[in-house]
Amino acid sequence: EEVTESDDEDNLSSVLHQRAKMPWRACGKYLSAAGILLLPLLLLSQLLKHTVMVAIDYCLALWTEHAISIKIEPETKNCSQCMEFDHSPYSKVFSILCCLGIVLCLVTSIAVEWTGLKVTKKLHSSLLNKIILAPMRFFETTPLGSILNRFSADCNTIDQHIPATLECLSRSTLLCVSALAVISYVTPMFLIALVPLAIMCYFIQKYFRVASRDLQQLDDSTQLPLLSHFSETVEGLTTIRAFRYEDKFRQKLLEYTDSNNIASLFLTAANRWLEEYIGACVVLIAAVTSITSCLYNKITSGLVGLGLTYALMVSNYLNWMVRNLADMEIQLGAVKRINGLLKTEAENYEGLL
Repeated sequence: EEVTESDDEDNLSSVLHQRAKMPWRACGKYLSAAGILLLPLLLLSQLLKHTVMVAIDYCLALWTEHAISIKIEPETKNCSQCMEFDHSPYSKVFSILCCLGIVLCLVTSIAVEWTGLKVTKKLHSSLLNKIILAPMRFFETTPLGSILNRFSADCNTIDQHIPATLECLSRSTLLCVSALAVISYVTPMFLIALVPLAIMCYFIQKYFRVASRDLQQLDDSTQLPLLSHFSETVEGLTTIRAFRYEDKFRQKLLEYTDSNNIASLFLTAANRWLEEYIGACVVLIAAVTSITSCLYNKITSGLVGLGLTYALMVSNYLNWMVRNLADMEIQLGAVKRINGLLKTEAENYEGLL
């Protein structure tokens, strides 16, 4: 019994270790299938897009600061002539940056969808060739439903879900990095607290990914009996009324609904927990450093407002980054399963006419 318990503990620890690891091989397989040209185009378009977005916010902060300073300066100096502020240079630069940002958003969306389409076509054709040339013992030992799921559900995940999740993950990650960069530029003292915050965020997301994946699977598993019971109740409503089983089926439906609501509530609470604590720490540190820098280093109020605006959005960016990372980890399981079938050896035709 002691040997059995120790073996169970070792198996449990190994399973937990595998659950906490990111499937980097499946991610590398997906990115390698995208090709040499599409991957740099995707990365470059994302970087340029978020650079332009930060430039738009910075231009707007300078525009507001200069406009306010021009109006306040004559009042402080008791000048009779009030200077008129010229908005045309700022409006031209702002319009050009907005148009450039719209074009880069379009290029990024096209690159993401093009990447997903190319990866799906390549993996589907490779899987189809492997299955057609597979030996007969493969079909005798492998269930037909498993093979059909690879061509239907997994290919659908790679085709529709992974490109959207990849785009959301890259966008939230770059938004988070750009927000931290802007806060560090406005208040360099924020860099002192950035290292412990990064370490804390790493361990929290590592813990959260496992919990989020399990809660998502629990939500899906409790939703299926609810939908099945509801459809069965609607289809057999005449029989239920004939045997007067309305209360029994109503109670069963309420039990399934409660189970699904509990799983959904825990998932929502976990997401809010991730957002609130890290975001509150970032906002507190950014606010204290910004106010201190504004009092002693004479930083303009426009830059302080820009830094605080990005600090308020960091919590949302971190939340979406970790949630998209957990979704990507689940969806890369489809690539992992297809990659497992791609290792199937072809039928040996040597010696046959």
